[in-house]
Amino acid sequence: MKRFLKLLVLLYCILIMGNHVYAETEKVIYSDITAYINGFPIPSYNFYGETVVIAKDLENYGFDLNYVDEERCLYIEYNPDKKVTANYNPQKENKKIGSVAFTAQATDIYTRVNGFNITYGTSYSINGQLLVNIDGLEHCHSSYITWNGEKRTISFDYMPYWEIKPHIAYEKVKTEEISDFFLELTRPGKEDWFNVKGKNDQYLSSFRVIWCEKTPVRDFTKSWFENAKITIDFSIDDHDIAKTEQLMQLLNAILTINSEGNAVIENIAAANEHIKVFINGERIAISAIELRPNFGGYTYYIELEKEVKNLDEIQSVTIECK
Repeated sequence: MKRFLKLLVLLYCILIMGNHVYAETEKVIYSDITAYINGFPIPSYNFYGETVVIAKDLENYGFDLNYVDEERCLYIEYNPDKKVTANYNPQKENKKIGSVAFTAQATDIYTRVNGFNITYGTSYSINGQLLVNIDGLEHCHSSYITWNGEKRTISFDYMPYWEIKPHIAYEKVKTEEISDFFLELTRPGKEDWFNVKGKNDQYLSSFRVIWCEKTPVRDFTKSWFENAKITIDFSIDDHDIAKTEQLMQLLNAILTINSEGNAVIENIAAANEHIKVFINGERIAISAIELRPNFGGYTYYIELEKEVKNLDEIQSVTIECK
């Protein structure tokens, strides 16, 4: 009988402890910070010093939500083709900064954004709707979170990658042995294409200027950059190696990341001496150069110390190597 009573007491304690975990409540506070999704304001709050939004509200701002009960998981994806139906106006909201907006309930449901788990520790909900830290939305493809301390705003912006693939006259004769090249791209007015003027550019196969959330250049710890810098890349085809030997010797001598993926930091100064890049007339420093073999030759990746999210901002690009 005593053993049975002990078992009942133990089960009761377990139930109390279990209920305590998910009966836990916390205060959600009105904040002076205004949150934006692609320029549209969204209701936001302060929770443990972080800016949070109600996950359900994201459906009105171009996000798809999918809850899987078997996994106790809410999946969030940004859908750039989804119509925005939000009409929130923070100016009309009557709230007292620092006062309690809601009482949040602890829950065992976790959240994944674009496959990334953004729930660390206990998650919370308001009337069954999960709270989501707006910083976690940065895991969406081509998306960025920007904090403006002066204006007290935090913004999610979707910025798809862009690339410039100029129409280089690759049919030009390749008879000379070359040791340098020059390429100037200029946009006529507001057109979405660029005029091309160059020297020895016909040797630079698949030339492009690209900006995306992950540049193709490795950093000095052999991981991938995720800082969205502009990259210029081109290939030297196998059948052109004999005529580009001098150029390749120059480029290989100033690589900042060698073929083993190791850093050659001392080459950064030499890289900027021999390769000059201008965007809209402004000299842009080179932060890395890498060479990687491909199936038909070798590809050079030149990473710039520059971030331009909108292609419309670029009117000209000039690169000279000698």
